[in-house]
Amino acid sequence: MEANHDAARAPRPLVQCGAIGAAIGAAGQAPEWIELIPAGEFAGRDGRGPYHLSNPAAVIAASRALRMDAGLPIDYDHATDFGAPAGRPAPAAGWIRRLEQRDGAIWGRVEWTRHGASAVTMREYRYISPVFEYAKSGEVVRLLRAALTNNPNLYMTAISSSATPPAGAAGGGTRETEVPMEDLGNALSEMLGLESAATAAEIIAEVRTLLAARPIAEAPAAPMAAAGADPLAADPARYVPIAEYERTAAELNRLRAAQARERAESEVDAAMRGGKIAPAQREWAIAYCQADAEAFRGFVTRQPSLLAELGVATAIAAGRPEAHAALRGEARPALSRAESAICARLGISPRDYARRKEVHSRTAFAADSD
Repeated sequence: MEANHDAARAPRPLVQCGAIGAAIGAAGQAPEWIELIPAGEFAGRDGRGPYHLSNPAAVIAASRALRMDAGLPIDYDHATDFGAPAGRPAPAAGWIRRLEQRDGAIWGRVEWTRHGASAVTMREYRYISPVFEYAKSGEVVRLLRAALTNNPNLYMTAISSSATPPAGAAGGGTRETEVPMEDLGNALSEMLGLESAATAAEIIAEVRTLLAARPIAEAPAAPMAAAGADPLAADPARYVPIAEYERTAAELNRLRAAQARERAESEVDAAMRGGKIAPAQREWAIAYCQADAEAFRGFVTRQPSLLAELGVATAIAAGRPEAHAALRGEARPALSRAESAICARLGISPRDYARRKEVHSRTAFAADSD
């Protein structure tokens, strides 16, 4: 994989390694400055190296000589090197617009794309991995690009860590000391106040004891499912199956419609007893009242009493004084059982029926007398 930088005729293959990244700022934004190549000698986790960064200024000058005016690209998972040759897309997550050296390392100022910044702030990607050229001696010659990755080759600081930037560092960035796995047990033992020779089982037991002793307020509120249960199972105290919800909603709507019709029937029947609506209009009037009760009441108020006016008008035309009594609403003779049944079936007020019957009988008597 090594390339001889001094052999001008031979193409220089690319070496891909992870590099130390810049910590994300406290404001939750993607870092403006990130460390791309560490200072001095470094090596990869896969055993490649050692590499040397002895002259950062020369590497920066060689990188600028590529004349990438838009900046050196930062892609996702080295898609430019692995995906693009196979015809797959290699979108940019950001562009390295400026390079500078700091304490022997090479840093870059990044203009992130919207999706790239989101990938960093949402911690979808945690590390930066540079692509650079180097000579046979391992000396870094030129930076070509970088990639967001979660599988870095170099020992590094995550770009979306919570480390505090050092004072005076532009853009905010820092290198953290990574604890080797073999020292992790000792570090945890010290944190938990155990003996340095504590076993893994003792460390785990102490962690469980601390978790169990947490105040109740710190426990997750209203868990969706108990530990070990189906994570997709809903809490029956807070959720119901969709079929049960739809059935209940349909039943509620049916009851509301029945109540609305009952109220409408009551108002329409009252209007019919007052002679405001004819029996043949009953269903139409009920639908009207259900749709807009206020408008229906206004309509009824404006309507004359058709049955009363019909009978009284006939009596007045015949010159009978009883017509005036009918207008005053005086009591009328009681109806027979058959007549009461007819009134109930036709929705006619018994008083209106009696009034009309009396006026009709007197009119007929007057005609017979003539």
